[in-house]
Amino acid sequence: MKDSVFAFILANDIKHPEIVLKQAILETGWFTSKLLMRKNNLFAFRASKKYMHFDTWQQSIEYYKRWQDDNYTNSKENYYSFLRRKKYARNAEYIKILKQISLKRAEGSPQIKKPSPK
Repeated sequence: MKDSVFAFILANDIKHPEIVLKQAILETGWFTSKLLMRKNNLFAFRASKKYMHFDTWQQSIEYYKRWQDDNYTNSKENYYSFLRRKKYARNAEYIKILKQISLKRAEGSPQIKKPSPK
């Protein structure tokens, strides 16, 4: 699934595609979240307090593209800083966790672990 998602991210000309792929990986737990996958919502987008539902996972990527185009207006801004500024995630460790995700995860390897507190 990761390769298909990444190919569709690239096909939609989304900026910072590797980071965006890491967001999808983190939000869905490597595409295993029953709730988000059932809703085809790779990025945990919400409308009010409920997760949005898309007919296909491709539509969630298209939505991300529109969201990014509307909000990421300064291409010189560091994308991680942008995500923090937009309060994309409520977890204070979100950016740190994103940076720790390896895109070379082998099938069957452990899920992402949250960083331990210092």
